[in-house]
Amino acid sequence: MRTFLSVSLISLMASGVLAAEFTLDSEVSAATVYPVGALITRSMEFDVPAGRHRLIISDVPYQFARESLRIFGGEGLVFGATRTERARVQPDDLQLERRAELEREIETLEAQMTAKQEESAAAGLMISAANARIKLLDNIGNQQARGAAEALENQNISVETLTALITLVGSETLNALQDAQAARVEIAAISLDMQDLQEKITKANEELAQMYEPADWSYGISLEVEAEAATSGRLQISYVVNGAARWMPVYDFRLDTDAQNLQIDRKVTIMQETGEDWDNAAITVSTTAPFELRRFSKLSAQRARYEPPSPQIELRVEMDSAIAGLEVRMQEDSPAKGVPSFVMQGISASYILPAGTVISGDSEPSLITINSADFDVEITAQARAGLDETAFMIAKFINESQEPYLPGVASFFRDGAFVAGSREIELIAAGASSELVFGSIDGLLVERKTLRREDGESGVLTTSSDRVVEYELKVENVSNRDWDVVIYDRVPYSEQEDMVIDWRAKPRPSEVDVDGQRGVMAWAFPLASGASKVVDFSYELQWPAGNELRIER
Repeated sequence: MRTFLSVSLISLMASGVLAAEFTLDSEVSAATVYPVGALITRSMEFDVPAGRHRLIISDVPYQFARESLRIFGGEGLVFGATRTERARVQPDDLQLERRAELEREIETLEAQMTAKQEESAAAGLMISAANARIKLLDNIGNQQARGAAEALENQNISVETLTALITLVGSETLNALQDAQAARVEIAAISLDMQDLQEKITKANEELAQMYEPADWSYGISLEVEAEAATSGRLQISYVVNGAARWMPVYDFRLDTDAQNLQIDRKVTIMQETGEDWDNAAITVSTTAPFELRRFSKLSAQRARYEPPSPQIELRVEMDSAIAGLEVRMQEDSPAKGVPSFVMQGISASYILPAGTVISGDSEPSLITINSADFDVEITAQARAGLDETAFMIAKFINESQEPYLPGVASFFRDGAFVAGSREIELIAAGASSELVFGSIDGLLVERKTLRREDGESGVLTTSSDRVVEYELKVENVSNRDWDVVIYDRVPYSEQEDMVIDWRAKPRPSEVDVDGQRGVMAWAFPLASGASKVVDFSYELQWPAGNELRIER
């Protein structure tokens, strides 16, 4: 723990002045973590003589809300002014030694970098010199070739002399090319060395910069107190950090299809960036959201009036063929030690984590297992005709425990296989039933085939528009096990009296208006391995002629 100020005794010069200044060694003794923010309690011992004093509580995180500071305990002390202060933490000998070591390392690395740059420049000069030799030899060769042709024609040079000249030019050109290639290889090796040196320099500079960042500032709380007599005891302070801590529920749902059993592992993820390590604290996670409380205001009066209708304006919109026919609608406005205890505070839920739970203050999340529970489940294969070509495994269970499952994220496992992760779940209250989806079933094939679709007009005395649609729903089980299947389909519904809707199904649905959704139907039936099931389904719509049919999706 960092020291904020050393204890310094000040002689009592006159009545009423501060007698002494003490730094109290405090530690986090409790932390209540909310979905956003935390309430932190620090505890410390004090021992002061009679008189007026200043108590300094060090190492308080700079993010804490000053107005949230509260003081508890301190029997025998009368509290006066409370202030927050900051002071630069003096580096210890190890930090000073490391700083000097880094500075020497950076100086050495930069000197090596300079030497490598000079080596690279020298190799570059070798390439330039070799290229110049090649160019010169090329010119000499061209000149000698022209002169040799004339000399041969005039018989002024022998063939042996000409051959020796050509060999010399070729040999020197090859030497120059080899020198240039060797220099390029050397430059490539030097570049790799320079890249490695630069990485080391960057890493060392980053570490050195962190040692001079504002983290060198320590925040403390100054308490002015007065004691009638020498007294000692225990003092506690609490304060709130808003954005520096948070938690969220995490679950593993493990389904055993043979045993018809669901195991739910309840966990929490806690993250805090206060810079403190909560290693001896009583940690609680709470569902209360004190930083998200919205303001409540009463309704104001609402005035109604009428006025002449606005003139109708014809609006023409030219649509690109790619979006023609598109309908637009407006909608109305770390494992813990022991077993955590569960507490309901009114409508808020809290988990008190067991002693020994350590939450690091380095912003890395800690995953803590709370408990595990088993439930009997009812497994069905459910499909939405026309929307999915396969069925999904649904496990229905009743939360017979006394604890709710709070909204959070979950991973799903089916017979040991991972089928889905990071899926958000809603609240599952104690005593409530819930259905969980454990992936699709590849061996169940769902098909919805349109057999007939007709639009037209009918009637003798009155004319109306009508639509007739006929479907065939087919489910085929090509898996190696039997399933209890539920297939959903729907027919349109209407709240207009002039709209007539009639439907037929064979066999009849097991349930209509499922979950209060008008027109939604369900067929439930067992389906053996290798078997199939067909449902014939049709509906007819009739509405006054001259109107267009609209079916909301």
